[in-house]
Amino acid sequence: MYRISAIIEDAFREFLPLAEKRRVGFDIDFPDPTLRVERPSLVRNPLNEQLKLAIERAEKRVSLAVSRVGIVIRDDGVALSPSAARELASGFENVTVKSRVGFGTEVRIKF
Repeated sequence: MYRISAIIEDAFREFLPLAEKRRVGFDIDFPDPTLRVERPSLVRNPLNEQLKLAIERAEKRVSLAVSRVGIVIRDDGVALSPSAARELASGFENVTVKSRVGFGTEVRIKF
């Protein structure tokens, strides 16, 4: 089993400079740092790709929330078309993407 906190910490260190450069706030809500996953690549790979895209898309803020069932990344950027949302999720068996005008985009990565 692999600690999710290590995956989140690595992603935060990697993408915080990008967020700062773009002047985008980067919030993390991670109430249970003891959570673990069996296959870290199922979390790490989509997290890194989706977090980078969210920061690039965001206007002011990106948030990342971790729970027992997965990770939710939200940005306040321009809404994506349904086909663009499907494209973001393609290639990952455990990722869903929803986007709405006025709300930005939400990416869910299931454990």
